[in-house]
Parts: sequence; structure tokens; C-alpha cells
Amino acid sequence: MIKNFILILILLINTWAVNVLHIGVFPKNVIADKDSIEGRFYSKKETKLNHIVLEGSPYHRGREFGRLTAELLFKQEEQLVHQLNTFFPSSIIQKAFFILLIRWFWGIEKYFDKMFTDEMQGVSESTSEKFDYLGDKLTRQVAYHGLHEVGQMMMGYSHSWGCTVLGVPTNQSWIIGRNFDFEAGKIFDEEKILKWVYPDRGNAYVSVIWAGMVGVVTGINEKGIYLSLNAAGSTDFARYGAPSTLVVAKVLQTTSTIIEAIQVLKESQILITEIFVLVDFKNRRAFRIEKSPEKMDIIEQHSSFVVTNHLVSDLWKDDSINRHRKKILTTIDREMRGKKLLQNWQSNGSIVDTQRMATFLRDKKDFLGKKLALGDRRAIDALIATHSVIVDGERNYLYINEGPSLVGRYVGIDLTASFARKRPIMVSDLPADPEVPRKEQ
Repeated sequence: MIKNFILILILLINTWAVNVLHIGVFPKNVIADKDSIEGRFYSKKETKLNHIVLEGSPYHRGREFGRLTAELLFKQEEQLVHQLNTFFPSSIIQKAFFILLIRWFWGIEKYFDKMFTDEMQGVSESTSEKFDYLGDKLTRQVAYHGLHEVGQMMMGYSHSWGCTVLGVPTNQSWIIGRNFDFEAGKIFDEEKILKWVYPDRGNAYVSVIWAGMVGVVTGINEKGIYLSLNAAGSTDFARYGAPSTLVVAKVLQTTSTIIEAIQVLKESQILITEIFVLVDFKNRRAFRIEKSPEKMDIIEQHSSFVVTNHLVSDLWKDDSINRHRKKILTTIDREMRGKKLLQNWQSNGSIVDTQRMATFLRDKKDFLGKKLALGDRRAIDALIATHSVIVDGERNYLYINEGPSLVGRYVGIDLTASFARKRPIMVSDLPADPEVPRKEQ
């Protein structure tokens, strides 16, 4: 009797698992690609950084994105699978993990805007069959857009990840500096891409991202609206919602004013807790927006500010996870150091320009001003950023570090001219880091 019971139980579990795997395939849309504008890829040899220019419908842009970056897509997926195998060496445990995730997220497709799933579907057509054992191509693309959420949650248990934003008001606008720390393989630093999007509907925008990525972690649109993500954490969580990177992409594409941008953020259902840094460069307004699946606080910035990876609103003053992160992570160290740098600047009466902002972002000292060892996670520049960005709102210039991390030059781009001409228009670079020779990377 016991053997029969065990056999029946195994058959039932297998049937359930097969059913989960079948239903867990992300649904495809039937799409006719009527656009004919080819995407354009500019390599690092031409423009110091990788650039891709995409026009037309979401599906068409995705197809062109995939076609032009197929080799990078393969290398990135190979790196991600390597990371997966490091976490879960057993294929049996991996498969069990996938099945549980698929069951947990049944129905999440209702929270994805069709324009983004259409673009992902286009990208997926250029991905490798080598990894089909993990899931079909579209389902994998959707899953990879949850890496930001996974990274956020892991940050609660590791000192490795964190992002820092510094903002300084100027006469007519703002200068924003931002380090995006992400350790998932060198390819995400070495082969980052400036993705220029000219959609069939909505605003043109540019984001600093990697091959195949439909969402945005750092971006600015042609109307001067900037939005980026900083990891945070609270006890609030949701089973269903949209990946935060897709919410940022939606804001950049569909909104032209700060009020519209805030409204989209209010209406969006997200999965985890985030800090959004939102800036309207044309109207000299900046906001720190703290949002969880259940709550949201909008904090306007009227003077210089620092954003790291903990929540400051009273809404979360007693939150256990936020307190935990402040206690064990490097977020307080980096915030205090950033505030000290800005305080020194104000007391000296100095003008913060893009060069000084680059110096701030490359700072490698603790909050007392003591020099830290290279790579110390308490530093604003821990040499782990996959991209570092400076935006000069008065001139409408964007600077992106060429890498590795923040060691190389900041490559300058004229946003006004680039959006108008639909190709990157370069301006003078900011110098490489004098403290760290490239050979040390």
C-alpha cells in the first residue's frame, strides 16, 4: 500500500509539474511587422561606446535590437547561466526552482504593457536555442527583466550591490551624477549600450543599458525628463506587478511633464520597494520618490541631495527591513560621504560642474575622509559600476563613463543635437580617473 501511495504521489507531482511548465509559457502575440526602417548600431570603435538607434513599432524595434546584438545576447545569456549554475549547481534543484517560480507568477502577464512584450518578442527571435532548456525564448526574455527585482532582494543579504546619486542645482537646471552598481559579469560593463528609441508613439528617449533590455534603469527623454532606479527594501511586497525597469521605460516614452511622470508612477503596480530619482531639467525640478507595492512618498528636492539605498520617508521609519539595510549595508556610509562632499563644496563656495561631479562619483574615501582600499564597498566608487552617468541639464549634455567601471573617460554627448539628428552627436570628454590606471582593472 505504501509503495502504491508513493507511486501515485510521484505521478501526481509529475503531472502537476508538467502542467505548470506548459501553462507557464509567456503568451505570444500575433504581430505583423509592417515597418521597414533598419536599426543602426554604432560600435565602440566608431563612437567610443556602443550605440543603437531604433525606430518604429515595438515589435519592429525589438527585432532590430535582437538582430543587431545577437552575438552580445548570446554572451550575456551565457554569463547569466553561469551565475545561475553558481547559485544552483544541481540541474534538478534548478528545474524545481523554475517550476515553483512559474507557479508563483502565473497571471503576471496582465501587468505587462503590450508594447513591452511585443518588443521582447521581437528581441527573443534572435536569442540562442542553446538555452531553450531553461524555457522558451520569450519566457526567458521576460524572466531576465526580473533580474533587477532579484538583485534588489539579494542586496539585503550582501554588501556587494548599491547605487549612488548626487544632485546639485545650477542657475537654470540641475547636474545629476549617478553610479549604477551591478555585479553579474564584466560584459555588462564592457558592452553597455546607449539605446536611442524613436517610437511610433510617444517621446524619443535614450537609456544606458545592455543588449536585449527593453526596460530602463537610467534614462532621459527628449522633453528633459530623467528617471533612474536605486535599490531599496521594505516589508511590503507583491506577488503580481510590473518590473520596475518597464515602469521607467513607460514614464520616459509616454510623459512630457513632471506631473505626468509622477502620475504614471502613482498608477503603476510594482513588485518590490524602489527609490526613483525623477528630474525635470527644463523646469529645474527634482524629486526623490519612494514607492513600494503598498505605499508611496514624493519628496521634492530644493537643494543638493544624495540618494543611496535606504528609505528616508516617515512612512518607513519603523520598517524592519529598511532598518536592517541601514545597519548592515553600505548605504549610510555612502550617503554620509556624499553629503560631506557636497557640504565641503558649499562651504568653499565652489561651483559644481561636470568635472567636479566626476570627482564626486569617483570618490574612494569613507565618510571621515580616510582613503579606503580600492574596491571597498563603503566607497561611492567601489569600482563595480556597470555604468556611471552625468547629466548637465543646462547644456543638455550627457556623459557616460566608457569603463572599466569609472576608470576610463566620460564620453560626452549633446542630447539636443542627438535627438534631432537621430544619431549620437559627441562633445568633449571628461578625463579618465587619475587615481586608477586602466591596467589595474
